Amino acid sequence: MIEARRGQIVVIKNPKFSKMEGVIEAAQEDRLKIYYPKEYESLAWALSVGDELLVDVHTPFGVRHMNSMVISTPSEDGELVIENATAFKISQKREFVRATAEFSFFVKKDDKLIRANCVDISAGGIKFIPDEKIFSEGDEIEVKFLSDEFEKDINIKAVIISMKADNAVALYTDISEYDRDKIAKFCIKVLDERD
Repeated sequence: MIEARRGQIVVIKNPKFSKMEGVIEAAQEDRLKIYYPKEYESLAWALSVGDELLVDVHTPFGVRHMNSMVISTPSEDGELVIENATAFKISQKREFVRATAEFSFFVKKDDKLIRANCVDISAGGIKFIPDEKIFSEGDEIEVKFLSDEFEKDINIKAVIISMKADNAVALYTDISEYDRDKIAKFCIKVLDERD
């Protein structure tokens, strides 16, 4: 089953407005808690319990289209609770919420440790500029994020899926749910600070 999970982008449509966007803050079997940026506050406050919604959840496997409804009206913290419908359709591939961020981290290829600078990051992968150009598409690497950004060091196995003249894109291949959650929280925090 294509599950809706924390950190995924959500687009909500309702007859009262064209659309609003948010991020899943928490996912349960029957409900999703959605965080939305301040720019959508007036739209969210127009909703009432029981209002019908068309919801697109951007999962790593595609966009999950579902009919939903408001379970709990928006809070002062920018959160809305909606039904997590069991019937849905899937279309085009998307990733977790992605945030532009600048910080240094380390990439290990074979036995060589290289410093790199983040361009953007998500709970599914990272785009970065390495200090040395030694990567090729398909390279298996290890990524080490330092505690300065994530409360503790995070070590992840990844694969290079794109290599350009000045940057590389890596997809995480072995990451704990705890570490994925830490990265998703970091992305949400970065996006929230921009509002």
